[in-house]
Amino acid sequence: MKLDPFTDALVRLVHCYIPSDLETYSPGYRESEESQRLTRLLLANQQPSPTWKRFTAKVVETFPDCHIWDATVPMHEPCNIVRVSLPGFVEGAPRYDSVVVLRSQLAPVYALYASHHEDGSTGGNSWWRFAPFPLEYQQHEAKLASLIESTLGFTRLSPEALLTPVPDLKPRVGHYPLGEAVLAHCLFTPELW
Repeated sequence: MKLDPFTDALVRLVHCYIPSDLETYSPGYRESEESQRLTRLLLANQQPSPTWKRFTAKVVETFPDCHIWDATVPMHEPCNIVRVSLPGFVEGAPRYDSVVVLRSQLAPVYALYASHHEDGSTGGNSWWRFAPFPLEYQQHEAKLASLIESTLGFTRLSPEALLTPVPDLKPRVGHYPLGEAVLAHCLFTPELW
């Protein structure tokens, strides 16, 4: 598959942080040069940067009637995450609809996805998707994209770029076999919900 130059550069970049053709439990995975490089990056980003703090404060200001959750897990994956609920969210409710921001720590790129989560104990269904977003998510999507680009200066990745296969890589927190990774898993997180 022929990739555009920007996506190709990102694929080459993630190969600098994740060892090729190794499962996470394989001997040498954690000791590899790539994994050690990722560990150093994660250590450097343990604390939220002033830029990220300013961005999340602007998110709270921009979405006053929404639940905002900074879901970043330091030392877990190379990204910052913030979930912005759609209006009407009630904490503890069985349904949680949100737009999720993923900001890479590897490159000045970001992704947005729509998330619909229903409590599985009540037989609900859950899904997530990159653009195009369902109509009720589109206003949040537009506001967040504008906010990210104006405050962080990051570039939004297309669904095609995000779903580019990277079959020889296995992010350290992925719960799937080698061969199933896509660029979004490597730049951000395999934990999309």
